[in-house]
Amino acid sequence: MTAQETVAADLEAAAAEVASFIRECPEEIWTARSPHDGRSVASLAYHCAAGNDIATGWICQVLVSRPILETADSHNAHNDAEAQRSTGVTKDEVSEMLERTTARAAHFLRSLTDEELERHAPFGISGRDLTVGRFVPNFARHMRDHLEEMRQASNLSR
Repeated sequence: MTAQETVAADLEAAAAEVASFIRECPEEIWTARSPHDGRSVASLAYHCAAGNDIATGWICQVLVSRPILETADSHNAHNDAEAQRSTGVTKDEVSEMLERTTARAAHFLRSLTDEELERHAPFGISGRDLTVGRFVPNFARHMRDHLEEMRQASNLSR
């Protein structure tokens, strides 16, 4: 299995875990707050789905030798604004978005060449140069990290 296939399959598996959580999530838990940063389960699930497109965009920037200028502070500000916008999303809306963005991102990851995996650019959030190949495992890691937050919020609300 190629590195591209591995990261795409891992993303699909992580998204399936999130999708399963969403399906099984009672409505009263959907609005529960994360002990980590106070975002609702709904907002965290939405963030997972949106994250696929954001991360794909970052990789596209690196592929054309553009640095990712977003900093940790600007990223947190975007996440805060996103949490406000997404508080009223439904489970169906997030599930459909997750399915679409995961399919799009997995297709993109599988299409990367070995040479493209070696391309690099400064990544403002981490404050260092990063290759595409080192970044792409973050697609699945990001989802699983936030899924753990959703589970913690769910456990606190029961």
